[in-house]
Amino acid sequence: MNFFKLNTKQNNVILNLKELHFSEENRVKINKLLEEFTYIDTLKKYNLPIDNKILLYGATGCGKTATANAIAKQLNKKIVTLNLGRFVSSKLGETAKNISDIFFNAQIDGSVLFIDEFDFIGKARDYENKDSGEMKRLVNTLIQQIDNLAENSLLICATNHLNIIDPALLRRFQIKLEYELPTYQKLNLYYDSLLSLFPEKINIIKRVYKISYAEAKDIVYNQIKSNVIQLEKQKKQLLFSYGTLQLDNVQIETYGRKLYGKKDILMGYRLDNMQIKDESILKKSNQEFHPIAIKSDISEEKIEGKIFEINTEELLNTDLYEVDDYKRVLETFKSGLKAWVYIKK
Repeated sequence: MNFFKLNTKQNNVILNLKELHFSEENRVKINKLLEEFTYIDTLKKYNLPIDNKILLYGATGCGKTATANAIAKQLNKKIVTLNLGRFVSSKLGETAKNISDIFFNAQIDGSVLFIDEFDFIGKARDYENKDSGEMKRLVNTLIQQIDNLAENSLLICATNHLNIIDPALLRRFQIKLEYELPTYQKLNLYYDSLLSLFPEKINIIKRVYKISYAEAKDIVYNQIKSNVIQLEKQKKQLLFSYGTLQLDNVQIETYGRKLYGKKDILMGYRLDNMQIKDESILKKSNQEFHPIAIKSDISEEKIEGKIFEINTEELLNTDLYEVDDYKRVLETFKSGLKAWVYIKK
């Protein structure tokens, strides 16, 4: 039975490195890494080592995973993502073997191996517990695999808790990139870049600070979605009524206001009567029988009524008013207008 799952494809859009927000120090270190891999063959001629072990640490939601994917994309390498929190099994001996297999397979293709939640396995543990022997073997296996990593492969590990990782593991990483919460100015730039993707009528949001980029992105998208839905609710809709929706009391009960309508004619339909049994509908209309439009075989048959202008939210309220025997369709009327009308299912 497998206790792990490797993700070799990402569901989200992978950003380019230039699209990510780095400190100047981190950007310099990443550019140096990319240069070494670009000129790896030349460096090997001089027996110069390649820095291919990177540790990303710091605040959550600040771009560690995005960085790993962007580096792999820039180097045109496949990325193998391993989340240790979901990987480590209760049988620690099997976990050590599985980690060895993962490193081996990643190196065959010269892939980027990205280990997230690195502290889950690399914690400075109290080895006096019952699993002390197993845990020591596990950490030793990881150290051995890191030390023997092929130079054409790249190991990227990420953690939110640098202080609890075994120092013996930390020493193995030539490059360490710290991720901090963005400043007020950097968050403003990030907000501006996200909001520029949307029209002005929906990109008004309340900005929040002292949070990560990921949290800021969620705030933007949630507020934008709310703005879009609100705008859609207010979108103009035309509704043709041939029955009780023309009554003032029904309109007030349904929409909270009286509607202004223009007379129009629906061609190719005829009217029939339908008995209403829903008590809430009967209370609004005070009519036991409601008219219902039925598609006719005779094109000259017609139904007279009025076309009202309402918004999308009010249209949805109308759906609740009409009983299940009706369905809403979009038709063209004698005036040339297109409007919604409720007809027999």
